[in-house]
Amino acid sequence: MSQAILTFLEGWWARWFHRAGGVRTEFSTYPPAPAAEVPEPEAAPAVEAFDPKEAEQSFLETVRIDPAKVAAKVPFVADPKVRDSTLAALEHLKQIPALQSLVQGVTQIMGRDGVTVDEVVGALEKDSALCVRILTMANSVSVASEQWIVDLQTAVQMLGIARVRRLAQAVFTLRGAQQMAEGLDWRHLWIHALATAAVAEELDRRTSSELSPQIYMAGLLHDVGKIVLSTVDSDAYRDIVVASWNMEGRLEDLEVARMGVGHREAGVIFARANHLSEVVVEVIAHHDNPSESETHRYEVALVAIANFMCKARGLGFSGARLDAADGEIEDLPGWKILTEKSGWTPNAALMQKDMAEFFTTLREDLRGIGSGA
Repeated sequence: MSQAILTFLEGWWARWFHRAGGVRTEFSTYPPAPAAEVPEPEAAPAVEAFDPKEAEQSFLETVRIDPAKVAAKVPFVADPKVRDSTLAALEHLKQIPALQSLVQGVTQIMGRDGVTVDEVVGALEKDSALCVRILTMANSVSVASEQWIVDLQTAVQMLGIARVRRLAQAVFTLRGAQQMAEGLDWRHLWIHALATAAVAEELDRRTSSELSPQIYMAGLLHDVGKIVLSTVDSDAYRDIVVASWNMEGRLEDLEVARMGVGHREAGVIFARANHLSEVVVEVIAHHDNPSESETHRYEVALVAIANFMCKARGLGFSGARLDAADGEIEDLPGWKILTEKSGWTPNAALMQKDMAEFFTTLREDLRGIGSGA
């Protein structure tokens, strides 16, 4: 066991000891706090550039095949009966392991309006591994505290409930992702989904005075149809992802050609079978083109823009990369829908610049969680 974890656990048990005696320890001075320095003025964070090497690595880790085989084209033979067989398989599909995390007590509690720090701490204390993650993050360089934090309540107060909730949801989701279909590792897709959910929620906060309670869940599940189809036939879906990566066609077109059903339709079928909200269903159905949405257009637009932003920054792997057909972020139809809702026209370039620090923090959080999943 590493010294860092031992240090956290020592603080953890010390905290329980002090709580039993009626004393609550907020901070520990171990290790010694660094000498105070006058910080230099920070430059405005730049918009992150897409890293194609990191994206390629995420793709290779997802499909789990020899890189030399990636370039091999896989002919898709149309079968008129394949749609019927896929739909039949979807009807009998059991619950997906990673989705069970959505009903975890911790994330349910933190998703409530007006939840208190004490309630969050009480829920977190039931999962020692998650507690270590929270404490690690609180003591990370990005937070830059001058004192070593061993108290969970202080850590939650410092990070904020929204950030702690994102961490908890990511930990639970990625645990479940390890039980996915054989031959495909969808942890990078879940990282993309978690990023999209967080960005959609942040866009909602910046564009509306009345926050949408369903936006996080909708963002998290917008690509669930890809998981669903890969669960039905992992070999076929691996071929689809490889073909899409090799620019042999749009992902959804390849899905329909090989399996008879696209990921949006499969996601809607799964969402309705599991009695998910109409907001979530609508986002799954139209996140690629919010102009087609007839209801909950605002939520669909938020997730569509967030999805594009996360793809452009390589936050996780969505199963397909952006190409010329996706257009530029300034031209996304979702902006017009946001204007209809808010009454003012968001500036896409300025919005991205203002969110640069948010994206940097989100990337650090997800990268740390993904590497330890």
